[in-house]
Amino acid sequence: MKLSFGGLGLFLKEAFLGNLGLKALSLAFAVGLFVYLQGQADVQQRTVAAAVVLRLPPESARRELMTPIPANVHVTLRGSARALDNLIQVGMPPVEIDLREAQLDTLVFEPNMFNVPRGVDIVIIDPPSIALEWQEVVTRNIPVQASITGTPAEGFVVKGEPQVEPEAITADGPENLVEVMQFARLAPFDVSGLSEGSYRRRLAIDAPPARVSYLGPQSAAVTVVIARRVIEVRFARRRVEAVGVTQAVLSPREVDVTITGPPEVVRALRAEQIVPRADLREVPGLNLEAMRHGSVNVKVRVDLANAEAEVQPPSVTIKW
Repeated sequence: MKLSFGGLGLFLKEAFLGNLGLKALSLAFAVGLFVYLQGQADVQQRTVAAAVVLRLPPESARRELMTPIPANVHVTLRGSARALDNLIQVGMPPVEIDLREAQLDTLVFEPNMFNVPRGVDIVIIDPPSIALEWQEVVTRNIPVQASITGTPAEGFVVKGEPQVEPEAITADGPENLVEVMQFARLAPFDVSGLSEGSYRRRLAIDAPPARVSYLGPQSAAVTVVIARRVIEVRFARRRVEAVGVTQAVLSPREVDVTITGPPEVVRALRAEQIVPRADLREVPGLNLEAMRHGSVNVKVRVDLANAEAEVQPPSVTIKW
């Protein structure tokens, strides 16, 4: 089929100029779609860290936040590569959290809390929220405890418990921590090589648990007494001698004697050396020359060098 030049021209005219409005709309749609697809190809998604800045209650509020808050939250952003690159280059602005009222139970991170440039959207916040625990701040007196380290010189021992001054200190902190504290521990008192005597030192108090503080002096004076080492040996049923009369009846007739002294002295004693005596001459106001007969309660003694004696019962009744 052949077209004349006139027909060809009419065809071309119709092809380019026919339905011009529809063709213009189609072209605009195609251009928009192209631009959109090109734009979508440039959209990226990245995760950045945003620092968390807390505004906590003043000390006068006597409330303390127990929940650890992370130093950063991770925010996933969507936007153009250029916008995200610029944001990463200058850094994500920190998010400020106002907790001064000390009443918030749950901290929720909302997108509007973060400062991001136009064209950048927040997709994910990790963590999205944090449950908060608050504790009342209390004070409580707790005892100060001293401890001993080292060994005294040979033949000596620590006598009794160390004396501490002051005996207690005030702990200040969250209630659940302060209420379970049993004592404040002092640095150990070193008695290495010490011989007989009383020793006084000022020792530092160990640091309290985290979140707890000690009010007042951070040290205490400790006194330790060093004495000679002693042992005890019991001599049972030793016969009591009455002194001051020739014939007497004693009740009870025998006593138990416990000897306390240095090991080398006490271990060398023999039973026959333990002689309990009840001396009538030592009884105040008793005139033996004027009394032919009588009955009196007399303290029993055991005389030893470098050792002490305890008698049970401590006295006997003497009749003459």
